[in-house]
Amino acid sequence: MKSILIVAIAIKMSIFVCFGQATNPEEPTTINGSDLIVKQYIPDFTSVFPNPERGWHNRRDVDGRGGDDDRDFSDVKSAGHTLLHSYLRLDDFKETDRIPRSYLNKLQEALDTIRAQGLKIILRPTYVWSEIPSVPESRILKHIEQLSAVISNNADVINHLETGYLGKWGEWHSGLYTDLSNRNDGDTRYRIIKKILETTPDNIPLAMRYPMHIREILDELPVPAGSEPLTQIQRDRIGHHNDCFLFNENDRGTYARLNIWFGDQTLAQQKQYTFDLITSYGGNKIVGGETCSPAIDRIDDTQVEMAKANWTEININFWGDAIDMWKNRWLSASGNDPAESEFDRISRKLGYRLRLIDATFPMSATAGGSFTIAANFSNDGYAGIVKSRPIYLVFENDTDRYNIELANVDVRKWVSGPVVLTRQTVNLPPGMKSGTYKLALWLPDASVSLQSQPCYSVRFANQNVWDASKGYNLITDSLIIK
Repeated sequence: MKSILIVAIAIKMSIFVCFGQATNPEEPTTINGSDLIVKQYIPDFTSVFPNPERGWHNRRDVDGRGGDDDRDFSDVKSAGHTLLHSYLRLDDFKETDRIPRSYLNKLQEALDTIRAQGLKIILRPTYVWSEIPSVPESRILKHIEQLSAVISNNADVINHLETGYLGKWGEWHSGLYTDLSNRNDGDTRYRIIKKILETTPDNIPLAMRYPMHIREILDELPVPAGSEPLTQIQRDRIGHHNDCFLFNENDRGTYARLNIWFGDQTLAQQKQYTFDLITSYGGNKIVGGETCSPAIDRIDDTQVEMAKANWTEININFWGDAIDMWKNRWLSASGNDPAESEFDRISRKLGYRLRLIDATFPMSATAGGSFTIAANFSNDGYAGIVKSRPIYLVFENDTDRYNIELANVDVRKWVSGPVVLTRQTVNLPPGMKSGTYKLALWLPDASVSLQSQPCYSVRFANQNVWDASKGYNLITDSLIIK
């Protein structure tokens, strides 16, 4: 016998209050003849499935230096990954202010391929691989402008940028302008960050290698003469990439920068600065990176630190021994997480993992009238959705589809833990045909150019909800429009 879901229905739907729990969440209960129902949804706590802008990234060189094979991303798709990472190798241009058009064209071709294959990419410009770089500031700023023109034209498939340019591998160490003890070089660092931010769209996050460089730019350095202050939007864009995650107690120098011109910080203070990174609107900043050779000493800290720092993405290709350690380490069941390998847990929880718990809505509505819905979610991932994207109610029958945006909802605020979609009321089109409709929630990419591709839409962690061909999450398939 099915238990009864008891719903207290306030007059004129002014509130939604739910008591008890239904044993069959796929069969909503109507109480006292009302048209208002609460429907609960079956969770998926175990599956690893792709979602855009999060998860493992695959390393490729897409600027033509790695050969044609680096344009075949079929293995990335088959592995269920949605992200690539590429260095932009500027080695050949250290002595010239102009990046050749041929190089920029190859980059454009690669970005076209990435778009066609339903992926996004993380880019990091770098001048050297093993030597100490010494490219002057004036040349760096000119190169930024040229690369930013291509990046801006392809912002739809740029997941985020790593600051690059300075130091070995573009990691802001071992080279000109990287020394945190040099206050004057701080002005150069500011101008480089400002130039990247000014010449790329506001919807592209920027990740910096060292937390104390972030703190310098955001909190300590006076705005250099001739420069403008960072806007709040620009400040919100700056996050972190940790490229020696868990290597040792200070992640191989990530959290042990010394002789800092604005005052040394303890290891704990530097780590906490990373944990506290948050946007002005309450969302998470981008946090990603990789492990480094030979492996990781602090494997026991993986889950705690990924959750505290709100990790969104990490390299699957480097360092191989560290990845194998995660694959071979078994974790006990904890909360809603099943017993599984650490690799699988990381795969599920990197970035966001939105699970629909219940939704409250009427089972019928009138064309041209209003429609109200509320819902409860849980974000079971380490982080929220970092980049802005719209959320729509979809009403669809055999011939027509109506997408109505919930304009006052910012999904970037849906950070880890409980998430409430408060009552949202929309007006239905007056020309809707009467009949039975599907009702769905659709979170497509913010770029119109990608919205027709379902792989760029957010999938909920539920059973019997995701429609892969439409890219939306089904709320009900039996809504009556009168």
